[in-house]
Amino acid sequence: MKLPLNWLKDYVDIDIEPKALADKLLGIGFEVEEIIYTGENIENVKVGQIVNIEKHPDADKLQVCTVNMGNETIIIVTAATNVAVGDKVPVALDDSHLPTGKHILASPLRGVMSYGMFCSGSELMIDDSVIEGAEVNGILILPADTVIGQDIKETLGLNEYVFDISIPANRPDCQSVYGLSREIAALFGQVAKKPSLEYTAYKSDLTIPQAKISNKELCSLYTGRLITDIKIEPSPKWMRDRLRNVGIRAINNIVDITNYVLMEIGQPLHAFDVSFIDEYIDVRRAKNGEKIVALDGKEYSLNEKMLVIADKNKALAIAGVMGGEYSGINDETKVCFLEAARFAKENIRATSRAIGLRSDSSARYEKGVDWNSVELGRERALALFAQLGAGKVTDLSTGDGVQKPEIKVITTTSDRINDLFGIVVEQEKMVETLTSLEFEVEEKGNTLVCKVPLFREDIDNYTDLAEEIIRFYGYDSLTEDFIKDAQPTVGGMTVRQKNIASIKNTMVALGAYECFTYSFINQKQYDLLCYAENAPERNTIRIINPLSEEFSVMRTQLVGSLLDSVYTNQSRKNGDFRGFEIAKAYIPKSLPVTELPYENDTLCIVYTGKEESFYTIKYGVEKVLDGRVDYSIVRTSAPYLHPGIGADLVCDGKVFGSFGKIHPTVADNYGISADVYVAQIDLSGFINIEKDLVPFKSLPKFPLVDRDLAVIVKDEYTVGEMIECIKSAHPLCYTVKLFDIYKGEQIESGYKSVAFSLKLRSDEKTLVDAQIQECMNAVMDALNKKFGAKLR
Repeated sequence: MKLPLNWLKDYVDIDIEPKALADKLLGIGFEVEEIIYTGENIENVKVGQIVNIEKHPDADKLQVCTVNMGNETIIIVTAATNVAVGDKVPVALDDSHLPTGKHILASPLRGVMSYGMFCSGSELMIDDSVIEGAEVNGILILPADTVIGQDIKETLGLNEYVFDISIPANRPDCQSVYGLSREIAALFGQVAKKPSLEYTAYKSDLTIPQAKISNKELCSLYTGRLITDIKIEPSPKWMRDRLRNVGIRAINNIVDITNYVLMEIGQPLHAFDVSFIDEYIDVRRAKNGEKIVALDGKEYSLNEKMLVIADKNKALAIAGVMGGEYSGINDETKVCFLEAARFAKENIRATSRAIGLRSDSSARYEKGVDWNSVELGRERALALFAQLGAGKVTDLSTGDGVQKPEIKVITTTSDRINDLFGIVVEQEKMVETLTSLEFEVEEKGNTLVCKVPLFREDIDNYTDLAEEIIRFYGYDSLTEDFIKDAQPTVGGMTVRQKNIASIKNTMVALGAYECFTYSFINQKQYDLLCYAENAPERNTIRIINPLSEEFSVMRTQLVGSLLDSVYTNQSRKNGDFRGFEIAKAYIPKSLPVTELPYENDTLCIVYTGKEESFYTIKYGVEKVLDGRVDYSIVRTSAPYLHPGIGADLVCDGKVFGSFGKIHPTVADNYGISADVYVAQIDLSGFINIEKDLVPFKSLPKFPLVDRDLAVIVKDEYTVGEMIECIKSAHPLCYTVKLFDIYKGEQIESGYKSVAFSLKLRSDEKTLVDAQIQECMNAVMDALNKKFGAKLR
């Protein structure tokens, strides 16, 4: 929000340096991002009048001009051809500076001393929006009534300070000069002056189109006023200057009035040419496929979710966004219908985004328009019509809307507010602050009965009142102390947060970088991952208003997102890395969605590089799950994994994760050329459970016994299943590790030789041969019964 200082002074009596005002605004919650001085880098340039012109004695193309500067007469030598005696022009005097970077000094030109330089509009870096003639190729000729000797910045309206202020999202009432004036007035113990609303309404025999609202959910108030004898001409310089300082280009007096009120009061307005309105005004939903050509000359296709201002036969404007091509003011306009309305901000935002059209009005409506500004903005505009002689305001008006909301009344006590502060603020100071902010306050002892103005829709309870008071009393007045009767609590992370942090630390220790990807994905990602048409993972929640098809559904898996990251990195010559992400997978409870989905914490790991293999990703998975969950490993059923180089993680008969090498088809779909290994683990089953503590065990007193065992089994059996079988076969089996798998001429087709290294140990005594043989026999029997294994 841009706030010119001189415009602010219309409403608040202040005399303060701009930097000091910016510091005070920060203290009440408004950050000044920039202070712009419109006349920056223009120094010692004043208005002079040429009183005599003579040819230069030694140069045919130069002229010697005598110039009246008000307090002195000087000589200027110039090559300009568009100056004449009597002209008033900008004169850069000796030791002056121009915004182009020029430093002007008195110096002789072909033997004649010149004490400055005449300036063009380009040398002052201005255009016709500042003053007519600034874009002429030559010296800038000023109006005849310009004061001689006046600083050119004052002449051109370039002596203004403009504050670029960041407005909090909950304060739409401050998105205007007047709104900020209320805050600044309170800062100095004043109440902001009211805008001038003086005008005379003339009786008219014309008929005004009656307004009705067909959808009051999207438009709570719509008003119109008829103005006759429209006279279109340029706006006065003071108005053009103010609009330019807030970034709006002046067009003509009618359009400029609506823009001026938008910036001053915060109320968007639209002026319709009555001759284009058929019978009545109807604020209704658009029809599906309804077309309208807006004031920007482009055609827009609307739908029934959008709101339009229409007459009997056609749409006149896209409500709150932009008027129609033939609805606006033109050179032939004689009577105008001035609209002031209050539209639902959510609808305006959605409409503006859907059709790709944004205007100053829609930007304001998107933030919210309060009930007061509709009437205040309309009346201010009518006063400006009268002030500028732009038209005659009639007594003909129309309107429709819902009932105006009742004034909020909040009852509290000064003691209760002080309890929040932890300091004592005098009740008199509280009342003074609230009153200056236009609250009506009634005191009943230490009880405060506060009526909240309608433009403060952000005020709901006594804590909001307390915030208003302390903003102006000063946050730096608060002391560090416990709130009275407060119970200190022990902080720290939850079990879930600790587990997530622990998993992240584990992955970083394994050399992996944390990745962050969007929760919204393209539905086509499931095709790339080779999911079946009826796969439950395809049951995704679709976004109603996605930014694009690439972000149209909420993901139920993370693998696709990390494979996108792999492709991006590989395409940028970064093919060797490890990455991981812990994020939510959104699993709908039902479709269509009637309640919030399950939000499962999910870990996805990706390894890519020459040194990576099935066993490196397996090791990473084991480290993550160590001490967290008991699981077994079975052959994978995940469609995105290679069927022979992948595994599923199973707990209590349910698959909760998968890992392995990505399927060659998936690699081709993503354009990935190198080997990539991924793992995806649903953490929701154990993320809220404390990790098991590792109990202390003394070093073993008795020696380990090593034995190797090679058996022949069918190809269909996995090593993981066999290891679990061996471990459970006899209590002396301490560890079991695979050390070889063999297929060849000596092994029957469809079978494989699997060799294990077993370590046997007893905590009670040294093992003897009989005990060792008993254990090995038990292992062999178990493998034979479960897998039909034969000793090789």
